[in-house]
Amino acid sequence: MAFQTFSYFLFLTLVFVVYYLLPDRFRWAFLLAASYFFYSCWNTAYALLMLLSTAITYLSGLRIGKADSLEDAARRKKVKKGWVALSFAFNLLILFAFKYANMFFHSLGSLTEALGVPIAFPEVPWLLPVGISFYTFQALGYTVDVYRGDVKAVRHFGKYALFVSFFPQLVAGPIERSSRLIAQFDEIHRPDFIMMRDGAFTILLGLCKKLLIADRVAVLVNLVYNRPGEYGAPAIALATVCFAFQIYCDFSGYSDIAVGSAKLLGFRLMKNFDAPYLSHSIAEFWRRWHISLSSWFRDYLYIPLGGSRVGLSRWILNTVIVFTASGLWHGADWTFVCWGALNGLYIVLGRLTSPLRDRLLHGAKNSVRSLWTIIATFFFTCFAWMFFRANTMAELLQILSRLCSVWELNSLGTLIYQVNGRECLLMAVLLLFLLLTEIIGKRVNLREKLYQCPLLLRWSVYLGLLFILILFGKYNESPAFIYFQF
Repeated sequence: MAFQTFSYFLFLTLVFVVYYLLPDRFRWAFLLAASYFFYSCWNTAYALLMLLSTAITYLSGLRIGKADSLEDAARRKKVKKGWVALSFAFNLLILFAFKYANMFFHSLGSLTEALGVPIAFPEVPWLLPVGISFYTFQALGYTVDVYRGDVKAVRHFGKYALFVSFFPQLVAGPIERSSRLIAQFDEIHRPDFIMMRDGAFTILLGLCKKLLIADRVAVLVNLVYNRPGEYGAPAIALATVCFAFQIYCDFSGYSDIAVGSAKLLGFRLMKNFDAPYLSHSIAEFWRRWHISLSSWFRDYLYIPLGGSRVGLSRWILNTVIVFTASGLWHGADWTFVCWGALNGLYIVLGRLTSPLRDRLLHGAKNSVRSLWTIIATFFFTCFAWMFFRANTMAELLQILSRLCSVWELNSLGTLIYQVNGRECLLMAVLLLFLLLTEIIGKRVNLREKLYQCPLLLRWSVYLGLLFILILFGKYNESPAFIYFQF
């Protein structure tokens, strides 16, 4: 039941109506049932896997909370650490078994073959459960929060299970914190016109990003990246830039629909994107891109490793570890690992070369300096996206090779012809509109300005966007959201 389908909006409408008709004390149970039904539409058996993960982290939280009553400080710390270790071990084992086992066995098989002692390792037959990385990290974050004393252990199993499985953000985030979301299940929500209007408009914007831009641009990107040997550097460069906008509109579009769906029911989810392609550095990009995951790694891995409060060499190691782990989180392939490590290298080089860059740009006008840093950051981000998008390491090497050696323009014309010139023009117009709204949006709150406009003008904008979405949306060819595979 993907967010861009009619079945999802029928489901959301039914949930919306029933939720507000039910007495307050039954609403959490209804949302829990709706969330498990939503997840079961993909695979009922994997809903049981999520329930098992939920039960383990719930039990761990209770035992950690109970350990706080122990008088012996050493024993208290030992017991708490033991339950944290159990929670992490169990959930990471599930992740390994369902997501990383094949990558591990394939890599091990390649290694033994290179050493001259080929061994046939088993192939894991089961499919990757949708959203497993998201709900696993959300549950593990709760375990750590209870261990640190940031939140109290939840005693109500049903409400904790709802925290893990809440359907708007279950499949692809945002990865919520227990301190933000669990308390909202105890709130009494009444229909709020302002919140519901904002939620509905946010959903509309998310659908426009997905169906108007991401799915349209995907046609061009797939042509090149599925057959990279047929295209030269100009076509590969164009496809890579297009992929940068495809993945942004695809994932931020999902996040918008998730946030908007939650708002219709009275819940507030965290903001997951903040105009990342207007960043002035890679470090700033990661503060604006997939904010919930970036902050998760910062709070639960980077800071425990010592963060930036250590010597330079240790900080470099911490940074590389965190970004490599982030790459591995995204997918069970060495292309993702390399993508994560490359972003870590960017962060390290950015800090080491900061004095040199300041000297080179010294005396430049603020506008020139700002534009240059944005363009440079976007260039390095796009280069890294090639690692992310490549289907295999072999194809990645082929792409990099052709990018450096094959500069003929014929394949670019062929690509535009294959996509359709009208479609390419529409892509350019939509991407330009997206950029302009984000640039203006950094100075002016466009949404609040719209809400303050006269009723006729507001509804002209709403209906205009809806009309464009219906007219130009890629419904029949709409693929699943990219982050569903993670």
